[in-house]
Amino acid sequence: MNITVIGQGAIGLLWYHRLTENSKNHVSLVCSSRITSVPKEIKFTNINNITSSKALISANNQILAHAELILCCVKSYHVAEAIMSLKKRISSNAIIIFCHNGMVNFKQLPNLPQTCYTLLTTHGSKVIQPFHVQHTGLGHNDLGLITGTAQQEKQAKMVATLATALPSLTLSHHIKEKQWLKLAINCVINPLTAINDVENGQLLQQKYHKIIDKLLTEIISVAKYEGMQFSLDELKAQVLSVATMTGKNCSSMRSDILKKRKTEIDYINGYITNTAKSLHIKVPENEKLTLQIKALELANCQH
Repeated sequence: MNITVIGQGAIGLLWYHRLTENSKNHVSLVCSSRITSVPKEIKFTNINNITSSKALISANNQILAHAELILCCVKSYHVAEAIMSLKKRISSNAIIIFCHNGMVNFKQLPNLPQTCYTLLTTHGSKVIQPFHVQHTGLGHNDLGLITGTAQQEKQAKMVATLATALPSLTLSHHIKEKQWLKLAINCVINPLTAINDVENGQLLQQKYHKIIDKLLTEIISVAKYEGMQFSLDELKAQVLSVATMTGKNCSSMRSDILKKRKTEIDYINGYITNTAKSLHIKVPENEKLTLQIKALELANCQH
């Protein structure tokens, strides 16, 4: 399968490496325009801590035009920019898969003729240094259609290719519910670990339970308007389960703050806050965390 991965972050490089392991795939990479020098190879450290190298094939216009699958693995705030830059260079028959944190309002993106899916992953990965990624934790992928019409043959081929590269994978017909579940988990773990500068597992401490309850109660009230029904006990159990399983992990938002990078807060707690405003619902705890993260970002910019 002809596949182009967009983004040289942890998830983009993880997919690039795993997809190239199948000789039937022709895989290329589109790096950010902010990257001034693209190396000839990438390094990959697998789950067993074994490091290997492989050639890095950059996507040119000819490769992009023949890509059957575009896997867009960029930060939420770069999704629109990435798609605008590629819109006229990719086939209308290609499939686009979006893999990012938080909620992006696809109604605000330009109308795309391509069939689009979203991919939610719980696989852990981190960039050790530019173009060297480490697979830090096994997880699961959920894939679901978001716009366009699924063509059964093409969809089956895509699912088989992705499931072989990075197991396990489920094609979900209830992807919106899974997106909201992931959003709720991110709304708790990301800002609380970033603000308190703690690993995920430390959120299991009793002192965080009250704020977790308040955040989730607000999220449940907003989700209800999108047809999503969650119970506080079940949602909290999911959050604590993820915090347990990823106990030693540094959340992506904490990592962004520590590395003085822009966070995805606008697409996580900020999404809840903005949606609540449009519905005239009060979500003070989510709003407070959004402002606290923005203050940390601002402090980083001033140093």
